[in-house]
Amino acid sequence: MIDFRYHLVSLISVFLALAVGVVLGAGPLQNSLGTALNDQVTSLRENRKAMQTQLEQTEAAVNDRDDYIAAAAAAYLPGTLEGKKVALAVLPEAKSDDIDTIIAQLEAAGGTINGRVSLTTAWTDPSREAFRESYSGQLAGHLGKTVSTDGNGVLGEGLGTALTGDAQTAKQLMDLLTATDTPLVSVDTRLNGPADMIVVIGPRSPDATAPRDSETTDSLTQAASSWAEALTGTAAVSTTVVVGAADDETDAVSALRTAKAAVTTIDSVGQVAAAVSTPLALVSTASGTKRHYGFDKGADAVMPPLPK
Repeated sequence: MIDFRYHLVSLISVFLALAVGVVLGAGPLQNSLGTALNDQVTSLRENRKAMQTQLEQTEAAVNDRDDYIAAAAAAYLPGTLEGKKVALAVLPEAKSDDIDTIIAQLEAAGGTINGRVSLTTAWTDPSREAFRESYSGQLAGHLGKTVSTDGNGVLGEGLGTALTGDAQTAKQLMDLLTATDTPLVSVDTRLNGPADMIVVIGPRSPDATAPRDSETTDSLTQAASSWAEALTGTAAVSTTVVVGAADDETDAVSALRTAKAAVTTIDSVGQVAAAVSTPLALVSTASGTKRHYGFDKGADAVMPPLPK
């Protein structure tokens, strides 16, 4: 039987343990814990400061690079597109600042913006696939022999001919492309006669940090594939350069490169390098060379060759 002295010893042991814990917690352990936490906070602050400094240095380096490219372009671009009329075709969600930057370099090269159209989501809407297939037959009647074997490609050929073909055919095709309640094309600036070449300007890549489920990814990938088919058709009938993004598999430029399409592309839209490369790529493409330029996956070279 457990006697009173056993209970007493047990209670004393418990209180002694508590006392030791309080003493240690308020004394040496408290100091060492506080010191460790302070050290960690200080380290995190230093790391954050170092990262901020590195970011500022990187931004400064990018700005310096862009300034250098722009200055160099001012020396070798003038005259490269002298006498050439350029039509712009803008994809949905392309940024106005990116368009303006490209226009500035085209004009610096001596080119004239001959007109501008915006392409609508009717080119990629899955619910409009049957419509596109049927409608491409109507356009094919105005094109004569077509190169493309799919509806989107034929529509793309129609776009290219509408922008660069002879006046009567171009008008008929543009009327078809801008007709219906959900037109394929809207005219921003009417063309002043046929253009010599086309620049297609796409949007930047989607935000990589934004949540995106598999269904959304599949939808965006399919849309990129539809653009690739259409723009391959455009490039088959006219001198065409597609400027866009290739950071993500859902980008139109990525889709064109993956498909190994015979279309000249430039990635990194929004950067000075992409804008400066655009007139040079037009010259190279007009001479028969179709390649991929920029910094991202699938690029053959950083920039097009300088005209000789």
